[in-house]
Amino acid sequence: MNFIDKLERKFGRFGVPDLMRYVIGINVAGMILNLVVPGFYYQYLSLDMYQIFHGQVWRLFTFILNPIYGTGTGVDLFVNLFWFAIWSLVYYSIGQSLERVWGTFRFTLFMFSGWLFIILVTLIYYLALLPFSSSHAVLSFAMALGVTLDYLYTSLFLAFALMFPDLEFLVYFIIPVKAKWLAVLYVLLGGYTVVNAFSGRDYFTVALVLGAALNVVMFAVFGRGKPGVKRTFRQGKRKAQFKKKVHDAERASETMHRCAICGRTEKDAPGLEFRYCSKCAGNYEYCSDHLFTHEHVR
Repeated sequence: MNFIDKLERKFGRFGVPDLMRYVIGINVAGMILNLVVPGFYYQYLSLDMYQIFHGQVWRLFTFILNPIYGTGTGVDLFVNLFWFAIWSLVYYSIGQSLERVWGTFRFTLFMFSGWLFIILVTLIYYLALLPFSSSHAVLSFAMALGVTLDYLYTSLFLAFALMFPDLEFLVYFIIPVKAKWLAVLYVLLGGYTVVNAFSGRDYFTVALVLGAALNVVMFAVFGRGKPGVKRTFRQGKRKAQFKKKVHDAERASETMHRCAICGRTEKDAPGLEFRYCSKCAGNYEYCSDHLFTHEHVR
């Protein structure tokens, strides 16, 4: 039993059912906020470690409001909103599929561990550069601008491709491409991003990409679980309810009467009558053919 199995046994009831619905809702809220009040997210909600260390701890949670596609004006804005709608539909379907395969707790753990990786990477990088920065606030805010959830959502697709490699997507609504080939493309682009960032000494981006990749690898190796392991609290509850229904059905199918002599029941002969003998010691029931002819039990 691996560590994810152990976590599920202890905390399986804390999984968030239909989590992807909330993730999409959070992204919609972030996009609307960015349209209504441009710049508000980066000023007050982003993962700015300097501000977090100065009391704005809510940023550890509100950074997931990171707006996606909610930029531009006119035609550009319309195009961005269109692609956001497509993104929402695709990733909602991906999240739902992974939740059905992994179970609610494991999918919840995957998403939360992805967010935690982003926080840890940002914190470690910020602390590592503190001695070399003359302006901690400027450094932290610049890093907050660079924090993106794109790598987390890419890792979500990669995890999906590992589970459903032959499922086809219509690229640009025309070209059918299997998930595994899109995953290969994502990996190549991620590798290019890492090499390019490393050559430019952008180790922060390198750490974000590798952290997201590590999350996928961790769940690819340990996340599938073993047969017989309880998948989620809800599934365990459904299993218990199913067993109760089966037990009730079995009880309903049991016979009410059985002759102590011939063993016949009301199912064997629906018109047959049964009576208990008052002279027998104990609860002995007999059919009408043996009620008066049997030997009394003393």
